[in-house]
Amino acid sequence: MQQVEKAVAIFESKTNGTATALFMFDNAPSHQCRAPDALSARRMVKGPHPTWTHHKGGPKMRPGHFADGSPQDLYYPENHPTMPGWFKGMQRIIEEHGLWPEHGLPSQCLGFKCQAGCSDCCAHWVLFTEPDFASQCSHLEEYITSRGHICDFYPKFHCELNFIEQYWGAAKFCYCKSPCTTNIEDMEKNMLSCLDDIPQSQILR
Repeated sequence: MQQVEKAVAIFESKTNGTATALFMFDNAPSHQCRAPDALSARRMVKGPHPTWTHHKGGPKMRPGHFADGSPQDLYYPENHPTMPGWFKGMQRIIEEHGLWPEHGLPSQCLGFKCQAGCSDCCAHWVLFTEPDFASQCSHLEEYITSRGHICDFYPKFHCELNFIEQYWGAAKFCYCKSPCTTNIEDMEKNMLSCLDDIPQSQILR
């Protein structure tokens, strides 16, 4: 995120805040990571818990939203008589949406393999399909859009649509013609040289 923040700051300083940028990223798993407090049903516990957070030692999860757009706090208030500041648990969160069935729900399906077409097989799936959870975007996208810019991602496995893959492919082709060596320092120098040898006109195309 620090590199992204620097890139946004550089763009805004060069344009004096008068332009909107389109920032493009490949579909690496790290680029899809969510903010530490982002909504996610994964690893949620079913019942109330005094210290639960999505990431161990991390911040509390941000509020969700009901269908009418009003916020839903996922933790009991600090002045609660018996569970001050506790995580409510999936069951209570779903009950507040009016979606908890009389027969109850298991926390998750076996192996987290929910049956196709089923919308209420387990508590995890009910939350996964709720609009506020389903619309949760990555940390990258949240930050970039919060600055008024546009964030998008290259399609997976489509090198012809991803200039990064084309650049890397050209560099690897160059590297194949480098002198053979078993010295790791020479390998690194050869690789950096190959990256530098790709013409800027080819990169821009």
